[in-house]
Amino acid sequence: MQSIPDISQFKNKRILIVGDIMLDEFVYTTSNRNSPEYKNVPVLKISDKKQYLGGAANVALNIKKLHAIPYLVGTIGNDENGKTIEKLLHKENITNEYLHINSRQKTTVKTRIFKNDIPIGRIDEEENKPYDELVNQFILKQILDAITHHQPHVIILQDYNKGILNAATTPAIIALAKQHHLKICVDPKFENWDLYKEVDLFKPNLHEFMVMSESESENESEIESENKLLNNAVKLKEKINFKNLLVTLGADGNFIFDGEKHLFSKLKSRISIPDVCGAGDTVIAEAALGIACNFSLEQIAELSNNAGFIVCQKENVQPVFWEELVIGY
Repeated sequence: MQSIPDISQFKNKRILIVGDIMLDEFVYTTSNRNSPEYKNVPVLKISDKKQYLGGAANVALNIKKLHAIPYLVGTIGNDENGKTIEKLLHKENITNEYLHINSRQKTTVKTRIFKNDIPIGRIDEEENKPYDELVNQFILKQILDAITHHQPHVIILQDYNKGILNAATTPAIIALAKQHHLKICVDPKFENWDLYKEVDLFKPNLHEFMVMSESESENESEIESENKLLNNAVKLKEKINFKNLLVTLGADGNFIFDGEKHLFSKLKSRISIPDVCGAGDTVIAEAALGIACNFSLEQIAELSNNAGFIVCQKENVQPVFWEELVIGY
């Protein structure tokens, strides 16, 4: 039986987060009439708008709320949404010294729209064009500067397939980490996942895991047995040779594998209506801090389940606080 992880060790751990930064918006509307121009189309009146740090910036916020020190590397546009992200970072006392403001880039924004508190749609403002060589080189320089000046315990690569982690930067970042004897934790997406070779922790969700391991099943529920998860984990390890694997299974908990041992960890209790926005950001933050503290993979799985359970009970994109984790134990 695993001992309870001592999360007081999180304090002042230095974590470097490299990844896609975005703004998460939630727009709440009401409606009591339809549009005169379009049949059966409601006229929406905005009653409230909330904005949050998203993507890699939300990972940094989770790190901050767990009493550790985040250093965030990424790009934002020279626009109002980019300025909002800077203001939110400043409000949370998260340094922006390694942000690149790119006048040729549009800040990524995900806007979720609610009508009478029911979600009815999402609008994505983003540009998925390749980063040019100068931006890639600038990002790598920022990473090297952060490593040199702050000597982080762990690097998190938070990939949303928006461009910063690409075929030019990813192998170079991994090489830098190895050169400086730093551990690497990865939250991947569908593109370029095979570039993350020999990392310390690889954390896909179940759907990503199925694609990456080339599961023969098209039905997620069919591969959730422990044996099938293990078979797919072995396949994936043969491809990228991760040291540790953590697969998030949503309301079912998670699955871990270190090349020899494996464990299917279920949540202690289910959430009737989970809000999963930002949950993956919370889990990778928890897991990376566990790696920084040399916790066992079983302890990291337990922490991740606990953090995921807490954050999925919150509305919108919210971090998990250190105090909430303590209460959870």
